[in-house]
Amino acid sequence: MTTKNIDLEIKDLIIPVTKVELTHAVKHKDIFYCFFNEVKKDNYRRDIKFFFTFSEKGDNLRKIEVPKEIQNTVYFDLFLRNDTIFAKTYMNSKTFYFDRDKQKWENNSEVDDMIFEDDRFYFTYIDFGEWGSTTWIKDKQTEVEYELASSGEIVNRIDSTYYITSGLRILKIDNTEKMKASNSNYLYEVIKKKDYAEGTNSLQGAEIIFKDTTFSEWNWINKEPKLRIVTSFVRENKLYHLCVDSTKTFIAELKDGQMKLIQQIDRKLSFFDWYYSHRSKIQKDGSQLLKFKKNNKFGIMEINRQVINIYSLTLK
Repeated sequence: MTTKNIDLEIKDLIIPVTKVELTHAVKHKDIFYCFFNEVKKDNYRRDIKFFFTFSEKGDNLRKIEVPKEIQNTVYFDLFLRNDTIFAKTYMNSKTFYFDRDKQKWENNSEVDDMIFEDDRFYFTYIDFGEWGSTTWIKDKQTEVEYELASSGEIVNRIDSTYYITSGLRILKIDNTEKMKASNSNYLYEVIKKKDYAEGTNSLQGAEIIFKDTTFSEWNWINKEPKLRIVTSFVRENKLYHLCVDSTKTFIAELKDGQMKLIQQIDRKLSFFDWYYSHRSKIQKDGSQLLKFKKNNKFGIMEINRQVINIYSLTLK
């Protein structure tokens, strides 16, 4: 595990704004691509978004013009897919890709809501808010599409078994053919075009191997879960979990239904995702990028199959 500090001299690029906060981040070939949001001093001005690119050393800092469709919305996603950086708005699904040669955002045809892909399956996901959420798993060989009631956006594979992680639960899928096959009216491509839909209730074919039972949104005594799983990742063909409890951030392994601490990372870090940011969180090489805040300072955690890198951002 490595810890690095990145100093960003942004004050001359964001005048007259005095303070900004990190909202989105991806990394490609040692370059970070990040959205920041203005911290307003009053309620009369619209938020201003900034998009910066910079290296691991904090140099090559560039400010990129933000498309008006993204500038004018709160709900959008930034993600990396097949070496292309995309930004997609939620309300109208307006999609852009970042042209690294021209250093500018360009219009793009709409990209879907894929959260994971391998040689056999294609996972897509839609969050319906209070009406639930659904993960679709499409078999590339048979074209059959299965549905699962899941709010998990983190998918890992070990051999032929899939694990779907949400903040409070982990699902295990050994055989997708035992899952509920979607009918023609509930396929992903059909549902995403509807103005209204509900999530499936099916957990058929999935085993719950971990669930935090200390928290319920209807329980006024335990308003916060005692433990939250930030993400899961594979290392040497084993599944590990990055967890946060009331005092610390740590890596754990699931044993006998309990999270067993393996390595403590730091005091409690506040990890976050912006609204509707769920696409392609884990890349094909198993790497993923997380954003956190600690003591009014933002940071980025990079997890890959070899090491965990923690970058603290100092905005000057």
